[in-house]
Amino acid sequence: MNENKAERNEIEQNKTVQDKTEQNKKHSARLIELDYKKTNIRAGLIAFAVMLGFCLYGGVNVPVAAAAGLIYFGIKNLKITLPEKANPLWAALEIFLSAIMTEHMVQYLLLDAELREKISVNHTRWNVLCCMAFYLALLVITAKPKIACMIGHIFLLSLAGINYFVYQFRGNEFSFGDLKAASTGLSVAANYKFVLEDRAVYVILLSMIYVAFIRKLNFEFKKKWMLRISAFAAALVMGIYVGIATEDTVMESWEQKGTYRNGYILNFVLSIRDSFVAEPDGYSKDVVEEISKEYPAPENKGSEDDPTIIVIMNESFADLSVISHYGFETTEEVTPFFDSMDTNVIKGYALSSVFGAKTPDSEWEFLTGNSMAFLPSGSVPYQQYMSKKPYSLVSTLKERGYSCISMHPYYASGWSRSKVYPLLGFDESLFIDDFDQTNIMREYITDQELYNKIIDQYEEKTSDEKLFILGVTMQNHGGYTDYYDNFRNTINLKNHYFSDVNQYLSLIHESDKHWKSDYLF
Repeated sequence: MNENKAERNEIEQNKTVQDKTEQNKKHSARLIELDYKKTNIRAGLIAFAVMLGFCLYGGVNVPVAAAAGLIYFGIKNLKITLPEKANPLWAALEIFLSAIMTEHMVQYLLLDAELREKISVNHTRWNVLCCMAFYLALLVITAKPKIACMIGHIFLLSLAGINYFVYQFRGNEFSFGDLKAASTGLSVAANYKFVLEDRAVYVILLSMIYVAFIRKLNFEFKKKWMLRISAFAAALVMGIYVGIATEDTVMESWEQKGTYRNGYILNFVLSIRDSFVAEPDGYSKDVVEEISKEYPAPENKGSEDDPTIIVIMNESFADLSVISHYGFETTEEVTPFFDSMDTNVIKGYALSSVFGAKTPDSEWEFLTGNSMAFLPSGSVPYQQYMSKKPYSLVSTLKERGYSCISMHPYYASGWSRSKVYPLLGFDESLFIDDFDQTNIMREYITDQELYNKIIDQYEEKTSDEKLFILGVTMQNHGGYTDYYDNFRNTINLKNHYFSDVNQYLSLIHESDKHWKSDYLF
C-alpha cells in the first residue's frame, strides 16, 4: 500500500512539473503581454497630465495630448520578454535604432521641413554613427544597453534643446566653444523669452514615450567584460571612420548652416575637433623677432607724441543702411551726430568677425592685431587660448609708460575678462560694481554712465601721466523684444513694423546722443 501511494505521489509531482513547464513555455512564447499595475496606472495618469500641459503651453491640440497619453499608458503596462540567447542582437538593434531615432528627432527639433531636406545621405549616416559611438561609449561605462540609450538620448536631446534656444536668441548655433561661456550666457538669459514651438513639444512627448519603451527592454549580460570590450572596439572603429570621412568637412556656425549642412550632432563634434589649434608651419618666436627687426619701434620723443588714448567699443553698434539692399526709411535720422562728423575725424567701416554673440572676439582682434580667420569657427580666444601674457596693444603702450585701464559695466566673470585683462597688461579693470547702477536703460548700465567714468579717469590723471582707456559698453545688448517702463522707442521704420528692429535702432540713436553730449570733453 505504501509503495503504491508513493508511486502515485511521484506521478502527481511529475505531472505538476510538466504542467508548470508547459505554462512557462507558453509564457515565454508571448514576447509582449499586458501587465496592469496600480503604479503603472498612476504613472500613466501623471504623464498624461504632464503631456496635456506641454500641449496646451505649446499650442498643440488636445487630441495629440490624448494620443500621447494613451500610448504612454499602454507602454507602461506592457511586459516584454526577449529570448536571452539573442541578447547581443537585441542590444545591437536597440543602440542602432535608438541612434537613428535620436538623430531624426534632433534634426526635426531644429529645422523645418524645407531645411531638413537639404542634409545629404552621407551626413545623415555620419550623424547616426556619432550617436551610436556615444551610446557605445556609455555602454562601456554602464554595461546596460537600456541605461546607455536613455542617458545618451536625453543628453543629445538636451544639447539640441540648448541649441534650439541659443539660436532663437542670437541667430547662430551652440558649439563646443560656448560651453566655456555658459556663465556669461546665463547672466543675460533672463532678458530673453523662452518659447516652445509645436515641433519642440512633439519632440518632448515622443522622448517621454521612447524612454518609457526603452525601460521595458530588460536583458542582462553575464559576461559584462566582454560586452564592454566589444562596445569599446565598435565605438573606436566608428569614431575613426567618422573622423577620416569628415576630415575635409568644415564646421559651420553661421545661422543654421551647421545643422542643415552637416547635421547638428556632427557639427558639434566638428566644433570639438576645431577647438584644438596647431602652430602654423614655419612659426616660431625667433622668426617673429627676426621680422620685427625690419620695423624698429619709434623713439619716445616726449609727451607731445603720447596723447591720451580712449577706445570705445559700442555694444551692437552698426549702420544697417550699409547692408540693406533696398534701403529703409525711419521716422527720424538714426545717428545724426555721427553722420555729421566731418572735421578732425577719420571715418570708415569695418567688418565684425562675430554676429549675435562673442563680443570678446572683436576685443581680442583689436587688442592683439590677430585675426579670427586663423582660429576655428565659433572659438573664443579669451576663454580657450589665453593662458599666458600675449603681445598686444596694451603691452606696447605699457613699454611706452602708459597707464592702462579697462572698463565694462557688467559682470567681471563675463567671457573671463577678470582673468584676461590682467594678462593683457591692464593696470586696472572696472566692472559693474564700480559704476552707478541707478543709471539704467532697459536693464543695462547706460553708455552715459560709462562715459562719465572715463571722464573721471581723464580728469584725475596727472599732467605728465600717459593714459590708455578701453571702454566696452553694455547699454545696447540684446534682446530687443521685451517692453520696459524706462525705455520707449524713438525711432521706427516707415511702412514696416518690426518691434525688435525699432528697439534696436532707438538704442543706437541713444548712443549717438551720448556721443554728442561727451564729444571732445
